[in-house]
Amino acid sequence: MSLSYQHIYHAGNPADIQKHLWVLAVITYLQKKDKPLFWCDTHAGRGLYDLHLSEAQKTKEFKRGIERIYHHPIDHPLWIKLKSIITSFNPDKALQFYPGSALLAATQLRSNDRMECYDLHPQEFTFLSKAMKPYRNVTARQIKMEEGLLSCTPPKEKRGAVLIDPSYEIKSEYESIPKIVQKSLKKWPNATYMIWYPLLPQGRHELLKAECRALELDILIDEWIYDDPTQESFRGMYGTGMVVLNVPYSVPETVLSCKDILSPLLRSNESKFVS
Repeated sequence: MSLSYQHIYHAGNPADIQKHLWVLAVITYLQKKDKPLFWCDTHAGRGLYDLHLSEAQKTKEFKRGIERIYHHPIDHPLWIKLKSIITSFNPDKALQFYPGSALLAATQLRSNDRMECYDLHPQEFTFLSKAMKPYRNVTARQIKMEEGLLSCTPPKEKRGAVLIDPSYEIKSEYESIPKIVQKSLKKWPNATYMIWYPLLPQGRHELLKAECRALELDILIDEWIYDDPTQESFRGMYGTGMVVLNVPYSVPETVLSCKDILSPLLRSNESKFVS
């Protein structure tokens, strides 16, 4: 497993917007019932990201993402909820701090809910532990995804969800991630599993999608396109996707209606195509 990846270089980019809308939509739906839930974030990163740090400023990916839409008048309840959480970490209204997926979930947990979050990178885990310290029902562990996920399932709460957000720096993860999920499903079959992936010209995500479809569960695939990969000058990630297994009722409609508003705003100004 690679220990080079640090999400601070990518924090607040369009991929994070898609990912975090799904996190909020799923956790909000699960909390419609009084029964407690268990949340697992397998690649949590550092929890809170300072966009003024040199790493974030080096790539400035947040300018294509959260900065582009933060002050835009968007009237959708899911976006309004996400923005209110981000604003709570930026009380002076200037956009400096961006909460990652684990911190977003932690802010939403009720007293009887519980969460585990993992990161193997020593520096990221130090940040993560500090970010999660105020949340008594959150456990941060410096551990591999498979070891963490299979040790925490099945949880005593029975209801809940898993967010899986690897860097895919190790190309075999496109095939290995669904196999780990398959093992977890045998222990916790009724959980919602959300697997994020990048859309790259090499097309390795198609293997991930095929492996997930083979699990023969209720599945939804949500892909957002930000750039036109057919342009001669294009390099890198042109979009992002989310495979959702055991899709909660009505959540897709919530997320996709927000996507209709936000994804056009997140597209590259150079992209003239229609996704």
